[in-house]
Amino acid sequence: MPASVAKKVAADAGGGATTLAARALGDFLRRMRSRPALAVAGAVRRRVTGLRREEVAVAAGISITWYTWLEQGRPVRTSRRTVRAIARALRLGEAEAAHLSRLAEAVATAAPRWRRTAQASPALRAMVDGLGDAPAYVVNGRWDVLHANAAARAALGPFDPIPGVTDNVLVRLFLDPGWRSRFLDWEAVASSAVAQFRAGGGRLVAHPDWNAFVADLAARSPEFARAWEAHALADPHLRRKRLAGPGGEPLELLYASFAPEGEPEDVRVVLYVPADEAARAALARGITASRSRAARPRRSPRR
Repeated sequence: MPASVAKKVAADAGGGATTLAARALGDFLRRMRSRPALAVAGAVRRRVTGLRREEVAVAAGISITWYTWLEQGRPVRTSRRTVRAIARALRLGEAEAAHLSRLAEAVATAAPRWRRTAQASPALRAMVDGLGDAPAYVVNGRWDVLHANAAARAALGPFDPIPGVTDNVLVRLFLDPGWRSRFLDWEAVASSAVAQFRAGGGRLVAHPDWNAFVADLAARSPEFARAWEAHALADPHLRRKRLAGPGGEPLELLYASFAPEGEPEDVRVVLYVPADEAARAALARGITASRSRAARPRRSPRR
């Protein structure tokens, strides 16, 4: 499974940027149209699962030929009005409709404009550090961690590179045993993370750096490969996570991510806050202990 997913991602990355984005759009439309939940009420002995192409085209008010070209991955541009009409015809949910819009935008852009941000700006670093006991970190479009405050390092562990695992949220989530053990509902957290990463990457499907990252992680992690192949989508919103606290006790945190204005388009801040007083007290103990360890003078090695 991991090798096949990695090969598929790498193969799909062939061709120009517009071609790649159009393929991704066509594949998404075919999967959405083929959902069993879209079966026509009262219809019997249908040879297709979900809806036929012509049924989607008629419901969206566009020509069958035009819709067929979209599913075939031809690099044809669609207006926002047409994209919304197709979303209604396919009865897409909020996250799915947003993903469709991002894919259509990627086709219209004709070339990947994304330049992966490598560093957090001084102002953003100062803001995150100024959040005090609220764990927070900064990521780019590939979810590389660009900066983390002391509270985040205390709650989630150090973000320093370790052999074979970079400072990346997804890589650490799937390949770092230490990170994995911190999340008490790891499977749910991992599945949600992949669904959010796929949804957020709709505009980046034509970028070789983004595709290479997905292919590499799929090759290294069977669990990531399975989650990626599920094609789940989820937009970021306020969620809960249960972490193991400093003493091993369950620690309930609320978290959300947001895009700060004035920063590069792919930059987001991930913020955690305690969900209750018990979590607040446990987190404060962990931060205090972490600061105490950091303040201890290092012993010089014996000669």
